[in-house]
Amino acid sequence: MLRYAVRRLALAVPVLLGITAITFVLMWIIPGDATQAFVDPKVGTLDPEVARAARERWGLDAPFLVQYGKYLGNILRGDLGYSHVTNQSVRDAILEVLPATARLALTALVISTLFGMSIGVFTALRRGSYLDTAGMVVTLFGVSIPTFWLGLLLMWLLAVHWPLFPPTGYGHGEVSYLVLPAVTLGLSYAGGMARLTRSAMLDVINADYVRTARAKGAGERSVIARHALPNAVIPVLTLIGIDLGGLMSGAVITETVFSWPGIGRLMVDAIQQRNLLLVQGCVLFFGLIFVSVNVGVDLVYGLVDPRIRYD
Repeated sequence: MLRYAVRRLALAVPVLLGITAITFVLMWIIPGDATQAFVDPKVGTLDPEVARAARERWGLDAPFLVQYGKYLGNILRGDLGYSHVTNQSVRDAILEVLPATARLALTALVISTLFGMSIGVFTALRRGSYLDTAGMVVTLFGVSIPTFWLGLLLMWLLAVHWPLFPPTGYGHGEVSYLVLPAVTLGLSYAGGMARLTRSAMLDVINADYVRTARAKGAGERSVIARHALPNAVIPVLTLIGIDLGGLMSGAVITETVFSWPGIGRLMVDAIQQRNLLLVQGCVLFFGLIFVSVNVGVDLVYGLVDPRIRYD
């Protein structure tokens, strides 16, 4: 298992290099650079001498390959550079907002997993009934409703009409500020998980080993919990891993709607400021998150299903 994990992580290196190269190219071809963040809106332009000095100081006047090569060399030394706007280390800027993003992501993942898997199992056991149809209609709405609209709806209902929770912000880390954005994200992801869980359950619920367990006199709950669900959970684990990677990469829309100080908002601000090194740092972090989560999910497969081998 360890050898498999090391091999997968080694194969991720060219993927991460490709990610940095594509991001560098995209930021290079976008009009403007980091000096645009210092333009006075009233004037509309920046003094040419000031702009030239700033570009020279930050190395923005160097050719593309020189800038990219220097960036890769710094990465190998563990240096992600400094923000041109705040003069803060990119690594420190990401680590500063990481706890808020992780808190929101894990809470939303728990909500989506509990709701999604519960609805999926419930509807699969009642296939063809009106409850099955109603459950699929609900999950269809969950998949289709835009996240920002659901967030604004919950904000109006639970923060304005019934002032139960704060509408936006992070406060001092109180749980009350977490409820609305976490529920918004959790419900958005729950629909897809419910539909996948239902499909996976229908594939195994009439399998031979399930019928054998019933024939031996096992109770229905025991059959579902010990025989059907463990064999149906493999594709669901894949979706959980994808969802976790997406959530840890920053739910940009939700964080913007609820003014949540996460990595998604950090990256949006960096793009608007043409802050290349901060954008690169965020994208590289996203890539590492997805690679790590995918490797972790693959390793969990072997714990859930002993038949899986990593030879």
